[in-house]
Amino acid sequence: MEEKVLKERRKKVRIMQALAMFLVMIMLFSVRDFVEDLMSKDANYEIRYEMPFGTTNGQHVYELFKDGKHVCDIDYNEYNLLDENGNLDIWYCVMIQDVRNLAYMIILCIMLYIVILIVDNTIGGSPFTRKNAKRIRMIGALQLALAVVPGLITFTMKFFKFEYSSLRFQWPGFFMFIIAFAIMTLANVFDYGVKLQEDIDSIA
Repeated sequence: MEEKVLKERRKKVRIMQALAMFLVMIMLFSVRDFVEDLMSKDANYEIRYEMPFGTTNGQHVYELFKDGKHVCDIDYNEYNLLDENGNLDIWYCVMIQDVRNLAYMIILCIMLYIVILIVDNTIGGSPFTRKNAKRIRMIGALQLALAVVPGLITFTMKFFKFEYSSLRFQWPGFFMFIIAFAIMTLANVFDYGVKLQEDIDSIA
């Protein structure tokens, strides 16, 4: 029975490791895109209002092109920003998106790494340890950073380049705050569980 439990736990660790590798690969792709865009400052960027490939209902979207090649669909409001001379700087807007995405991926990878440490720590033993309680708090703090840091990066980069920059309320960020609060609450409950485990061990 105990061996069966250990196998299940090891299976969970392997799943988490596979997920971590997947996120690391995505992060590496994000780094690659960032470096490529950083080096292509003098490229010919343009925004076109076109019909997406494969649609026939007349729907149009804004698309980003670099040197005549399609890059991705975009939110026009994120790119229609003028500097102090009244000029668009599409390359700089691309860099804002790249840095924000990179911040997301770095924070997510760190969170997942901590989760793997927690799962690994539970193999063959109790999950209620001081280390795991601290790790859960770290996940809560990182979740809070996930809600704040990308938006702060966007605001700061826009502030130094364009005349208009604002912090807007966004529901996804609000939900991330709620999740961070829930994780912090869970950490306190977990800490109480650690104390109970220590009391049981001292009695035994």
